[in-house]
Amino acid sequence: MDPELDKIFNFLRRPLKLLGLDVLDTNWKVTPMTLFIMCTFAIQHYGSFLFLKTHLDSFVVFTECFSTSGVALEIVIRMGLLIYHRNMLNEAFEAIGNQNFKKLAKEFYKVVSLSLHMIAGIYLSTMMFELIPIVYPDPRKSNLPLATYIPHLPQDAAPYWHLNYVYHTFLNLICVMFLVAVDGILVLSILAAVYQIKGLKLCFQELDTGAEQSELRQELVRICKTHQTIKNFIRLLVQTYYLDLLIDFGLVCLILCMGLNVIAVDIMQPIGFYLISVAFQLFLLCLCGNLLLIETDSLSNCVYSIDWYLMPVAEQKMLKFMIANAQPPQVLSGIFMPLIMSSFMSVIKASYSYFTLLH
Repeated sequence: MDPELDKIFNFLRRPLKLLGLDVLDTNWKVTPMTLFIMCTFAIQHYGSFLFLKTHLDSFVVFTECFSTSGVALEIVIRMGLLIYHRNMLNEAFEAIGNQNFKKLAKEFYKVVSLSLHMIAGIYLSTMMFELIPIVYPDPRKSNLPLATYIPHLPQDAAPYWHLNYVYHTFLNLICVMFLVAVDGILVLSILAAVYQIKGLKLCFQELDTGAEQSELRQELVRICKTHQTIKNFIRLLVQTYYLDLLIDFGLVCLILCMGLNVIAVDIMQPIGFYLISVAFQLFLLCLCGNLLLIETDSLSNCVYSIDWYLMPVAEQKMLKFMIANAQPPQVLSGIFMPLIMSSFMSVIKASYSYFTLLH
């Protein structure tokens, strides 16, 4: 495996190891840390339920709790899907490790590294939420960062206030670490498919159409096999991530809708950090999905643009098969919505529409 790619893999696996969720290890088993993380979120959901029941008369705090609980719900569901799809994830990682990006390797690693650092930076910005008790204390939440408490404990007196504060900080940190890893893996996988297709186009552009028939046929057979391998890899990604993307589209819409209701009442509310992070998450995934759509859609044009008329008839038929096999374009989807930029805009519009109905 390329050292640069190995470095990226280690960067993505590190937070999963800390959380006891490194399913990319073929010998992974449920550990005490795994159970502890799951119990933490179970307590969080129970605490959110109790908080919502007792704050029905406070619209802003109620919607804020609903919005942040949506993030926790996304984490729990995606944790379950990560464990359930661990075999396919390992297969996808192995396929990425076996890929050869040739002349595009430097550009690929640069784009992946930039994307992962952007993900980490934006997600870590949500830790600013922990400064709320200092810069924007809210008595309706007992001056705590999140609109939820540890169940059946006082929250407005020491040491219970400090215990709740540590609990909120720990929850935020878990969410950040987990999302950096799982979204980073998804972005890496999509970009790997994108650059494999770019490499395939480069092979066609460098193809010597005037070469001897045996050499030309051998090269075309190799290209056809490479293309089929790429299509199989994209199908694997679709099977692995279609439920994850469905959860993303649905819960991001809910989180944005509820969060906008909080900001509409008081624009200084710090929940804006969450909303920016959530919107960026969907934006980056849709952007990568859009790049995949563009590359796969233009592949058939790239094949047709070479000097195919100089080739023997048998090889021309192989190109015809290649053009047909490149259609329709490949795209990931969350069952109901494809992972493209128009879907991102649809989610944003839907969130705003539901916000105007509620507010």
